[in-house]
Formats: sequence, C-alpha cells, structure tokens
Amino acid sequence: MKKVEVNRVRSGLLGLIRQRVAVAVQRRIAYAVVVGLVPVLVQACASPSPVEEAGDPGRYTLHASASGGSVAWARSHKAVIQSASDFCEQRGQMLSVVSETSKGVRALEKHEADLTFECHARF
Repeated sequence: MKKVEVNRVRSGLLGLIRQRVAVAVQRRIAYAVVVGLVPVLVQACASPSPVEEAGDPGRYTLHASASGGSVAWARSHKAVIQSASDFCEQRGQMLSVVSETSKGVRALEKHEADLTFECHARF
C-alpha cells in the first residue's frame, strides 16, 4: 500500500471518530441540560397568592398550590413561607407563623398550603 493511500485511510478514520465523538458529546450535553432544567421547571409550578389581611389586625394569610410529583406539598409549603418571609423583610420585621394547613399529599394530587402569619420587630 502506498503512503498516500495509508494517509487517506487514516484521515478518513480520524474524521469518522471525530464525528462519532461529537454526536456522543452532543447527546451528553443535551441530557445534562434536560436533567438540569427539570428541577427548575418543577419548582416554577408552585404559585403563591398575594398576601391578604386576615380578620385580626396585624395578621395576614397566604395560599399556594403546586402540582405534580410526590413532593409538591413541599413546594407549596416553601412558596408560602418564602412569600411571608419576604413580606415581613420588606417591613424590616421577621416572620412569625400563626398556623399552616396543607391539603393533597398524594403524588398526582394538587397540593395546597394555607398560611396565617404575623410580622414582628427584630430583637
């Protein structure tokens, strides 16, 4: 076999290897992006309501719901706690939970959390 033919075969094999490696790398990158985005998209499914004044002065209520998965209850809980905490922080105060209730703990149910809270001065 001539040297030119060997170089041509070698060049063709290297091109084929590069092509297959590129495809494998693209698949791994796509998989990593999908796996990385799923928690972000699932987290976005928890939606808290605006803060409303409760019947008693200085008390407020919040409601949040989340869908999908067996830990949606945790997302709805986190959404109301975070919203209440942010609400109090904007006033330079700290959150004090009065009561919290939740509904829907099964995997395919809509999960809901209701929070009644107060804001108190920091010590």
